Formats: sequence, structure tokens, C-alpha cells
Amino acid sequence: MFQEIENIVFDLGGVLADLDMERCTAAFRALGMPQVAEWVNPYYPAEVFAQLERGDCTPHEACERMRRIAGRPEVTDGQIAAAYRSFVVGLPVAKLRLLRALRDAGKGVYMLSNNNEFVFPYIKETLFRADGLVLEDYFDKCYLSYEMHELKPSPAIFERMIADSGVCPETTLFVDDGEKNIRTAHDLGFQVYMPGPREDFRHLFDDMLCGAAGDPAPAERAAVCGCRR
Repeated sequence: MFQEIENIVFDLGGVLADLDMERCTAAFRALGMPQVAEWVNPYYPAEVFAQLERGDCTPHEACERMRRIAGRPEVTDGQIAAAYRSFVVGLPVAKLRLLRALRDAGKGVYMLSNNNEFVFPYIKETLFRADGLVLEDYFDKCYLSYEMHELKPSPAIFERMIADSGVCPETTLFVDDGEKNIRTAHDLGFQVYMPGPREDFRHLFDDMLCGAAGDPAPAERAAVCGCRR
């Protein structure tokens, strides 16, 4: 399906982690913040969330603006953070094991995510603990918008990732569920794939994990990719 792949770059939310936007918007409405609920966007953050995910403001500054806009000064930073984190449903263990299998197969595995200080520390500490491992066991490096002060789909965040990681776009597969992000990556020379909501896309990596036709596949890799050889 793809040309020779040496590296894979994954988006986080909507690709690896399952999301529920309706749960998030309902949580903000329950706090009496319907205006804030309208800003929630799983692909391209709006208003204060864009500033937060670009690292242009602190979480507390973001909360202050939300309280002011909604006229709800009594809502705490913790309540706002919990409401925003509620869109994260979980991260299937099968996808975590895919990441490990890709690294074991000698592939470079990276994350490029529009993210923020409300959500990412929570995800890091709760969703990557399967099999007794931690986030760093799954990726060569994570590139996060709030640390880089850039947002997808801007070419700048991709270019900075390329410069830092040394990946060659032509031999790198970029997996993201945002159409604009996919378009930017394609324009920069990446091979691309856009999965649907909660898609099990492990079949994309069968050839990478199971070896050439006729070669025996290690049992653990065969289990991850579904190989029947």
C-alpha cells in the first residue's frame, strides 16, 4: 500500500486515543459555560483553546478568560480541566502494542499532536500504563503543539519536527484524522493515511511487522498485525 516506510508519525486524539466530543461539550454546559462548549473542536481548536494548545497562555490564564466570557467566576480551574479532559475516552491496548511492535521492528515511531497542559499530562499518566510501560516506551519522541508554539495544520510544526527528528518525509508515514493536517503533510512529501473514527488500522502495518511473504513471522508480531502466515 505504501512505499518503503522507515518512520511513522501518529496523531494522538482520534487516531490513537478515542474521543467523545459530545461528552466534553455537555460537561461545559453543565458548568454553565455554553459559550466555551461551542469552542471545542476535535480537529482545529478555536478561541482560547487555540491559544492554550499553541502555548500562548497558561492553563490558569485560559480558565480566567473562560470564566469571564461565561460569567461564571465560581467555576474552578480544576472543574474546567476535568470538563475539557472528559473528551478523552481511552486508548486501546491493541494500538499501544502496535506502537511497541513497530519499534521492535526497527521503525521510528513519533507523535505529533495539537495538545495542551490540561490534557496531555493526564493522558501521559493514565493511558500509557498498559503492560507496565510508560509513554517513552512507545515513541522515539513526542512533538506537542503547546511546547513548540505551533499548531497543525501549519507547515511550520511539521518542518520543526523534520529538522529535530531527522526523518525524511518521503519514507515517513503520517497518520492523522484531520483533513487539513493530512493535506499539509502530503504537500511536504509525507506518505499519509487518514483513519475514520475509532478505526482499527493495524492492517496497514502487516507487511512491516510480518516480514516478506513466505518468511515466518514472530508470534508476537503476528498477533499484533493479524498475520495468518
